[in-house]
Amino acid sequence: MTNGHAALPFAASEYQGRLASVLAAMAEHRADLLLVDQIDSMAYISGYAHSGARYQALLIRADGSAELLIRGSDEESARRTTWVEKLTGFEDDEDEMAILGRLVAASNPRTLAIETDSHFLTIKRFEFLKSKFPRVRFADFAKVIWEQRLIKSPAEIECLRRASQIADACVRAGAEAVKAGRSEREPAIATYRKAIAMGADNGRVAVFGYGSTVANMHGRLGTRTMEDGELYFIEAVPQVHGYSARIARPIAVGHASDRHRYIADRIVEIQDRQIAAMVPGANAGDVDLIVREAMLREGLKKTFPQVSGYTLGYHAAPRTADHTRIFMRGESWTLLAGMVFHMILYSEGLPFSETILVSDDAPVRLTSTARTLMVQ
Repeated sequence: MTNGHAALPFAASEYQGRLASVLAAMAEHRADLLLVDQIDSMAYISGYAHSGARYQALLIRADGSAELLIRGSDEESARRTTWVEKLTGFEDDEDEMAILGRLVAASNPRTLAIETDSHFLTIKRFEFLKSKFPRVRFADFAKVIWEQRLIKSPAEIECLRRASQIADACVRAGAEAVKAGRSEREPAIATYRKAIAMGADNGRVAVFGYGSTVANMHGRLGTRTMEDGELYFIEAVPQVHGYSARIARPIAVGHASDRHRYIADRIVEIQDRQIAAMVPGANAGDVDLIVREAMLREGLKKTFPQVSGYTLGYHAAPRTADHTRIFMRGESWTLLAGMVFHMILYSEGLPFSETILVSDDAPVRLTSTARTLMVQ
């Protein structure tokens, strides 16, 4: 394994460590061949990510050798971005699953490990593999690579730091474009322009809400004109080498009401207590309860069915978020140093969120924008 590929974001030693962890898990599953087809997993292990337009996959053998099945038109990109030397391409008029079948057959596996939680291993594709290899045992590799990705390396944390800097700049640029009389799309234009100028490498760099959509964190922009006294929010989600940092801030158009100021202040104070509790060894359910009980007790939420935080890291199509670990009632997992989370809390169209690194010393807020209701 070499690092002679200019577009590889990490050193060869980083990929060697990831591959070693995968090989160890394969041994535990008694698998002599692993089929990896989630884009997140492929990129994590090999460095190569694709659009998802056609099925592509990474095959790893128990001896550590690897092979990529790729779309022919992606070959140049693949060779620049992966340490894997053996690439098998297919053209758009070819059946990629038939070629995959030949690659699997060439390895003659007794046990084939598959990611049963993959969006790309559809029922039809799985049935094809089962029918073609009736004597092969299939081992469930679901969640294995996701779990291995939970603890971030220093190089991964650096990507998240850079993404956080972009996220902060995006929120500020978008907020400056909020003004009564302007189109609700102008802040989005300013946000995207800033993200691209600063090096974000993803197409979806933010989520926006205005007017009636602010109560829905996954609303969509319309064509309205911003009016004095209304709320706007920006949730920036830029990526660096695929690693996404996130931050959300509410913005009052023209002026903020006393009610909105009060809610914003309470959310920040409650969430600050939650973030302070995010130390190694903490119980996730207990950390979540800090905000869940307070928000309901103070009437800031009538119901609270949402998570109050979730895993951050590498994100790829079709997933827009990683819920390998979530902060929710009843969760019993333990926080560990090196984990990174998007902690988000909102009420009545006023969201506040941060990118938080769990460290040995104290929680580190990678995003740094002032935690206050902005007024523009």
